[in-house]
Amino acid sequence: MTRIEKSEYLENLILLFVVIDRSWRKPFTVKSDFARVGALHVAVAASEGFMTTKIDEDSWGKRWFITPEGQDIHEEISSTLKEVIYKTHITH
Repeated sequence: MTRIEKSEYLENLILLFVVIDRSWRKPFTVKSDFARVGALHVAVAASEGFMTTKIDEDSWGKRWFITPEGQDIHEEISSTLKEVIYKTHITH
């Protein structure tokens, strides 16, 4: 992987993390400015099952909420980002 590819990967990972983190800490509406600006990463997170608008078996709401799978990936991404930040800090 080239340096540019690594940079793009890291940027997308951070943006995905921000979306998942926001769905956990402060669920946002499907029509919010946050959802519009981050539409690509919102779509990825929803498609991968990391967040949902589903409230129960027969109803859906207007806010994105983190799922159990989203909580797992949130922890994984958080650990990865901590490693990257640590390695960057050590080498500079």
